[in-house]
Amino acid sequence: MTLLSLKDVSIKLQDRVVLSNINLQFSAGECVGILGPNGSGKSTLMRALSNLIPHTSGHVRVRDKALQSWTSADLAREISYLPQSGQVHWPLSVKNIVALGRLPHARSTNDEVAILNAMQACDVLQFAEQPVTSLSGGERARVLLARALASQAKILLADEPFAQLDPNHQLHAMDVLRTQAANGALILVVLHDLGIAARHCSRVVLLSDGGVAADGTPAETLTSENLRKTFGVDAFIGEHAGAPVILPLRQRA
Repeated sequence: MTLLSLKDVSIKLQDRVVLSNINLQFSAGECVGILGPNGSGKSTLMRALSNLIPHTSGHVRVRDKALQSWTSADLAREISYLPQSGQVHWPLSVKNIVALGRLPHARSTNDEVAILNAMQACDVLQFAEQPVTSLSGGERARVLLARALASQAKILLADEPFAQLDPNHQLHAMDVLRTQAANGALILVVLHDLGIAARHCSRVVLLSDGGVAADGTPAETLTSENLRKTFGVDAFIGEHAGAPVILPLRQRA
């Protein structure tokens, strides 16, 4: 089932066209890596899909309904957005921060179970009563991911959620997202780690020069030629224990 679609979507910020004529469809059960060089429009795309910034032209549809037609409350139950470098300034407990993900549900009987499950999934249950401001940056990042999961939205947009995580928790968090997709959610996650995208995503969209440079399975998109054209790097592409390995080696001259 198609949960999210873009037809001829363009986005302009101030006087600069960031994305132009984007056509994409995303379905339930997909875990999609959004990749591209700095400034390619990854975060802009995520913010537009969350209805935080307008798209200049074209059509965005959520469950075959125009994005602009959704009320804020209804859209918050459909789409959960985890922004890049999320900040927490108030010393609320971890449990209360995660509970914020339940606000769109207006005190549902499922709140406590959803909060507990999200904290367990993100390995932050042991911090439940601690002020979130007492945690490290990586621990806070896991709390914010738990908040996003607690909403139980069918669409999760995560913008570089692993930037502050150690390798173990990067892999754990990616497993969490893949599990969400396996349970019928649509996951769109902005990544810079080519190896994680190759191993854990069912699909990769490469953005470059304001458009879609490639779209398909990781094997189809993360090719030597595409990595040279999109990122300007030569990369080792191989396999270890049956899983793909991609390692950027050098800049192209």
